[in-house]
Amino acid sequence: MAAVLIAGNQGGHHSTVPTANEVALQAPADPGPDPFTPSVETQAVSAPAPAPVTPTAQHPGGTSPGSAPTAVLHSVEGSSAGLYAGTMSKPSCDTERLIGMVSTGDAGRAWASAAGIAQADIPGYLRSLTSAYLRVDTRVTNHSYRSGAVVAYQSVLQAGTAVLVDARGVPRVRCSCGNPLKPPTPVSDARYTGKAWAGFQPTALIVVVPAPQPVAEIVLVNVQTGGWFSRLTGRDEVVDRTVEPPTGPLAPGIPPPAPWAPSAPTTTSSTSPGTTSPGTATSPGTTSPGTTASGATSSGTTTSKATPSTGSGQPSGTTMTTGTPSPPTATSTPTSTVTTATPTHPATGTTTAGPATTTAVTTATGTGTRSATTSAATPS
Repeated sequence: MAAVLIAGNQGGHHSTVPTANEVALQAPADPGPDPFTPSVETQAVSAPAPAPVTPTAQHPGGTSPGSAPTAVLHSVEGSSAGLYAGTMSKPSCDTERLIGMVSTGDAGRAWASAAGIAQADIPGYLRSLTSAYLRVDTRVTNHSYRSGAVVAYQSVLQAGTAVLVDARGVPRVRCSCGNPLKPPTPVSDARYTGKAWAGFQPTALIVVVPAPQPVAEIVLVNVQTGGWFSRLTGRDEVVDRTVEPPTGPLAPGIPPPAPWAPSAPTTTSSTSPGTTSPGTATSPGTTSPGTTASGATSSGTTTSKATPSTGSGQPSGTTMTTGTPSPPTATSTPTSTVTTATPTHPATGTTTAGPATTTAVTTATGTGTRSATTSAATPS
């Protein structure tokens, strides 16, 4: 198992965002350092702790003596069934309230810059997003806002976090702080800062990659019943309908459906974007030995549907396994990149021998997986 370094923090307030090799652990109610807004969640929920992950895959040839512990990030397409949860006929975020807080002034300009859009487009952009809850601990690039400046930092959002999702299934806004989100940046020798929650495992983290095409609806797990429903995307109002369970297996890393318990509403003492008040920072962390590296991600290329169809993927390459896939173990480098093939031509993984840092990635959809492993030699 990969060892995790949880950096302890003195006191309960962060005056700065994590440094380059730090990844902030953020529970649903934790707004993080210098959030853009107070929480706009409509209802907080508590996701159950994930089942333990036991890595079974190894690099070809095994692990050389003295090599670093390994971790893997699973990339899951945003249209995969069960990636998100929700309450039927009720949004997880108050979009109109958020629009009122981030559309104008310096905060609006900063927010638009971080989101990669024009400030005038903020209202329409936010109304085009779909509210949901993450069902898996997810790596993202988060943002803080202080004294007119935006600073990007890497974070892990715990399952149960309320987000706004785009038409390709990628989380774009975190509702407990109003922060825009972007895909994560790979971090080598990552140090996880903040308070680790029960069940946190670096080997179970995912990265959401865009579906190949925009989808008209996403298939969610009902947090009240554990059943399935679909939610239309790109609408101001919430439009949901009950659907049958997916006919194919869920993407690796996505847990089976189950009801969640409601929790206390998210609160934050921030009164306006850019202000800093006690209680807006992450909690003090606990410390355990070791370091863990997060992996690079790859874009999925499997065509997505509102409900997954029956089928199975066939991973290939030097680390091919059959049956139910287990997450491979690998370390990462910030410059590693992995690409996967189209569904009709499975991706092939290759490994370069030598004292190298390695990135292991699995790309998953609701009906299959593809695996690839790459290595980049480092100077001795």
